[in-house]
Amino acid sequence: MQDDPRETVRRLAALAGMTLPEERIAALVPALAFVEAGLAALAGADYREAEPAGRFRPRSEDPP
Repeated sequence: MQDDPRETVRRLAALAGMTLPEERIAALVPALAFVEAGLAALAGADYREAEPAGRFRPRSEDPP
């Protein structure tokens, strides 16, 4: 996201409505690479013709 990983963690926390002390931000910086890798994997996946969950009826509405 940003060049400075501390600033990225600070911004992500702010987007979540949280204010973190500097010690906590420093502790979260090493996890940022894993989060970014996970987001890249999700963005790069080919979901083909996957249907959104809202288009499926609950089983209670299935005809007999």
